[in-house]
Amino acid sequence: MNQESVFKKDVIVALDFPGKGETFAFLDNFKDENTKPFVKIGMELFYKEGPEIVREIKARGHKIFLDLKLHDIPNTVERAMANLASLGVDMTNVHASGTVEMMKAAKRGLGGSDTILIAVTQLTSTSEEIMKEDLLIEKSLAETVLHYGENAKKAGLDGVVCSPHEAEIIHQKCGEKFLTVTPGIRFEGAAKDDQVRITTPEKAKELGCDFIVVGRPITKADDPVEAYKRCMREFAGVDLDEVAEQVAEKVAEGLLDIQAVFLRPDEPFTWASGIKSPIYCDNRLILTAPKVRDMVEDALAQKIEMEFPDCQVLMGTATAGIAHAALVGEILDLPMGYVRGSAKDHGRTNRIEGKLEKGAKVVVIEDLISTGGSSVDSVEALREAGAEVLGVMSIFTYGMKKSEDRFKEANVKAVSLADLDSLVKVAAETGYIKEEAKERILKFRDNPSDESWMK
Repeated sequence: MNQESVFKKDVIVALDFPGKGETFAFLDNFKDENTKPFVKIGMELFYKEGPEIVREIKARGHKIFLDLKLHDIPNTVERAMANLASLGVDMTNVHASGTVEMMKAAKRGLGGSDTILIAVTQLTSTSEEIMKEDLLIEKSLAETVLHYGENAKKAGLDGVVCSPHEAEIIHQKCGEKFLTVTPGIRFEGAAKDDQVRITTPEKAKELGCDFIVVGRPITKADDPVEAYKRCMREFAGVDLDEVAEQVAEKVAEGLLDIQAVFLRPDEPFTWASGIKSPIYCDNRLILTAPKVRDMVEDALAQKIEMEFPDCQVLMGTATAGIAHAALVGEILDLPMGYVRGSAKDHGRTNRIEGKLEKGAKVVVIEDLISTGGSSVDSVEALREAGAEVLGVMSIFTYGMKKSEDRFKEANVKAVSLADLDSLVKVAAETGYIKEEAKERILKFRDNPSDESWMK
């Protein structure tokens, strides 16, 4: 994955909880959300639960900022960073006051990983008065922060932690691509708590901050999900519900337009299983429609970055998922392979084609999910080969209960760009089907074996 977030600006939720029980209780609020928030694990949680808490939260689909603020002699920091790199965190940090040499050592410790490395300038709980009286730093707060920022850039770091009020001068001196990660965010009219240099999400956006770190305004909110979405609206200019809905409807519209999907509630199709169906789907037609194909592949790539940020390998299902895995792999610069329906009866008798290291973190690419049987079968084949399957990413799903039950039983996270609900909504709005047909089609989805939907 590259350094840039899926969103140009992003909100990082501070998981300032005493242990994993409270942490997972909070994260459970987001288990059914299309977008899992970027989260921060600080000293309190990490020192209580250790590295395993990072692995467990990553497995839930969250990006992680590991906020340990390393500050020691260069050799120690370098070795510590090498250990943190093995956890696959998306962002971590050191104290800028540890010197340029220490920061260079931290960068070396991360090796060739994609982890974003930033340096803490001055904590947002520190005022200029405290800095001068307690730390004996005579320079102004702004001068000190700017000097630390320049040192971090000199050391090859990606950015700094600073207050929102210093983001502008950091960008002016160190460049627009030099990241500013800013805590001290509160909604308008909220209490300051232990922060001194604070601002609102909207003001942070105006000041040019790249990431904001938000804790209690979200974690202590009556509705944490809505508080997070409010932050994303005010800071990133993104309405997450609208984004997911717009993508689903755009994909559905494309599938209908190229006739990859047919809806015929009055003249049902007969599936191979004998089930009478108002829908027939052939997503292989996507490959022959360049405009729709490009839109679908871009959407798949963005969704994978959001839902499966740790993905290392894409595996298409034979045969329809193979081409999509290859195209998305090109966009994300990830290796790909594919899973056969069964092992070859000749040669090396492979079922999995392409290089797959044991422990590799894999996302399975499907074009369509109906009952989910073949998808789960592919997942099990990959697991038997030693892969860690993060989940299944599909273009379209009928959303049948049978598939949901299968994925749940197999402990597989399944994500799709569009589903039957979005499809029938678009179909009715465009006049493809009559409004009254929507309920009948969805009734079929809920119980395909019950033919009463045809009446």
